[in-house]
Amino acid sequence: MTFGSPFRDQHNLRRRLRSLMQAGLLKSWPYAIATEGRSPRYFRLTRDGYRLLYGQDAPLPHRRTFEEISHGHHYHTFALAELIVHLVTAGHKQGIVMRHFARENSVCITAGNFTLRPDCAFQLARPDGAVFNLMVELDNGTERVRSRLDVESIERKLRGYDLHQSQFAADDPSRYLVLFVTTRSVGRLDRILTLACAVMHNPQRTVFLGCNLDQLRQVDPFRSAIFRDHRGLKRTLIPMLNPPTKNRAVSMTETVLA
Repeated sequence: MTFGSPFRDQHNLRRRLRSLMQAGLLKSWPYAIATEGRSPRYFRLTRDGYRLLYGQDAPLPHRRTFEEISHGHHYHTFALAELIVHLVTAGHKQGIVMRHFARENSVCITAGNFTLRPDCAFQLARPDGAVFNLMVELDNGTERVRSRLDVESIERKLRGYDLHQSQFAADDPSRYLVLFVTTRSVGRLDRILTLACAVMHNPQRTVFLGCNLDQLRQVDPFRSAIFRDHRGLKRTLIPMLNPPTKNRAVSMTETVLA
């Protein structure tokens, strides 16, 4: 959930959020993460807030959607929110719109014996009408990169996504790219992309792109070639038009996790 008009003053934004909380449309909790000052807060819709956005007859998602996030998932949730906000704000400056956003674990992909649930999925629409589908895997360095066992690992995700993508032709509108975004070691990203090259059925096809979150936050990913594929080639997140389309900036300093 975002506001249609930008907030030029962060205090005005916070006052609006407090008003929505008092109206029973939002709930808020502090992140349990290390910071230099006061811990930032995250906001979630209440059931009334969800019905206000999606209609009284809209089926409600799982109850976890409206509850406090367990402390063990705070770092992952905060990093994912940082990624989403950065892509939305950077894209807005270029006239690029994020749409059809699917939150964590709401998309299920099956291919062979693989079942995959990306951390989020969305579509980016360019000003000329071209659209690009993307899945996100946010890596905090907690999963094994390689494993011979049938357990959760980066290797299993790579094989599953590659198998699923093999059914789509290069010009198929259902085709998507998988973004691996690491939050800790840049060296880990190197290992992930090297492994992707080793397990892909067709190394000439681009299925995976990778970057480090700290590096991504410093640049405009639609203008800077911050992403790398398994061949080491650098590129922007999506192919851009030239000259760029000018558009007004938007300010988003708080996120609402729906």
